Amino acid sequence: MSQSKILVDTNAYLRLAKTIHPLLSTPFGEKKYCLYILPELNKELANAKFENKFPWIWDVEYKENRQHFPSIGTKQKKQIKQTNEYVWEYVQTDIPGPSRTDALYIAHSIELQIPVVTDDQDMKELAISFDTEAMSTLELLRIMLDSGHIKMKAITSLCSYWRYIGDIPANLDADFARLFPT
Repeated sequence: MSQSKILVDTNAYLRLAKTIHPLLSTPFGEKKYCLYILPELNKELANAKFENKFPWIWDVEYKENRQHFPSIGTKQKKQIKQTNEYVWEYVQTDIPGPSRTDALYIAHSIELQIPVVTDDQDMKELAISFDTEAMSTLELLRIMLDSGHIKMKAITSLCSYWRYIGDIPANLDADFARLFPT
């Protein structure tokens, strides 16, 4: 069975990678879910604001884990490039907010027909506009829990940590209650 690829954007990566390591390119569950980033995430992490807030991102083990990208054929690369241009034009005229990298993630999601994990509400709105799947970090954690990849204790610890550092995903409480009813 082939992998069920899922793209992880910057905010989701930063929320998960320290606790669930290695996060990327490690198949889990019956569907062989496998998480990937785009090379542009590494470029975003070069920003000093990330280095100061998340100094662990430059540890060798995390840098090495971020070298795994989805394999994309030449024809798909061309389609992604065209789709990205169209998505970026749409962002500039109809839905300001998403970044160029966000548009690129959406273009990959469209052309590769794979979901993207993000807690960025503008990016989710963009995904809806292009009828592609965007899931929250908590939705990904639900998949991981159902696949036996993580335990509920890790999820509650993560949510507590996010609250502690003030990095709370949008709709955290409502999504948590919906996805992890007691």
